[in-house]
Amino acid sequence: MVEGVLSRDNVRDLHGSYTAENRLFYLRRDEASSGCNPFGTRFSDAETLHKKGIWSPVMATSLSRVNWVSLFELMHQTTMRVTDEHVRSEAISIMNMILMSSYSYMEREKFGQKLVFENISQLLNKEAGVQVQKEAVHLLYLLLNCPKIFRRFCSGYKEENAGVADDSHVNLSPSILEGLADCIGCCGTSVQDLELRRNAIILLALIVSYGRPGVEILVSQKLPREANFLMLILQVLVAEIDTESSAYTMPADLFRARTLLIRETLILLNRLVSNPSYSSIVLQVLTSSRDMASLTVDVATRLSRKEERRGQSDSISRQMRESEILDLGRKFKKRVFAYLGDSIS
Repeated sequence: MVEGVLSRDNVRDLHGSYTAENRLFYLRRDEASSGCNPFGTRFSDAETLHKKGIWSPVMATSLSRVNWVSLFELMHQTTMRVTDEHVRSEAISIMNMILMSSYSYMEREKFGQKLVFENISQLLNKEAGVQVQKEAVHLLYLLLNCPKIFRRFCSGYKEENAGVADDSHVNLSPSILEGLADCIGCCGTSVQDLELRRNAIILLALIVSYGRPGVEILVSQKLPREANFLMLILQVLVAEIDTESSAYTMPADLFRARTLLIRETLILLNRLVSNPSYSSIVLQVLTSSRDMASLTVDVATRLSRKEERRGQSDSISRQMRESEILDLGRKFKKRVFAYLGDSIS
């Protein structure tokens, strides 16, 4: 399993949890203690729920009779019918819980219908609101974590780019990717905005984990304002570094959220430039133009040197900055400069 990213094989080990209203009982996000899920949602198994007095044989029996596909569709219709951001985000959260439950994992393909993807492309847009975007990114992550759905997604991406229409595939892939780019490039500076960008980066890491088909999306997808996802990622890193450098003080929660975002982005970049199957392609794109090469060198240089950090921070975040992120930055710099040296010679 790649560091910082949830393995596809591990998703089947997660257990859903449900509410007293016979819908879904879900435990809210806890970034500080998340370890098994990249989006921070925590889960308890039946034994733990039983000890807490929440789980009972009666509840287990009633849950076994729930039509999860119908409940998923009901929540999906709610996201299309309602405009209130809080209600929509809660409905998507329930959809996510259904997908993560042991009841639905083996049949996840049933939930990845074309209409769902059509709606996701709208939910990812900035007009939907940050909280809705965060839940929509998580929903897309869970769907693409199914290899069959991902293959359909890639087929739709290739056919759309080739001008071929086929309703059997998810032909909305480019519009979904543009919505994902909106999430990565959002200009907000709150903790939620930083978490949204981090979650979108984790989703890109999942796409890359499928190998060449996923990498092709990152280097080939043309975005409205950017050349591709690689340039967008670099611009986000530069913006975060500049924001931090210009801030006189910084609250601890912002420092931690920015630290986690930078960490996930560097993990992704190092995977891209170190994999023998496609590193040469990625490095070529990273240095293909003056602007790209300048961004790449700027990121590699600034994140590979130790700097005095302003503001408050917890010990874990500061240690992450001074050790792990510094190490990741130096590894990225080494790969990039080695490639530039070989290109010049």
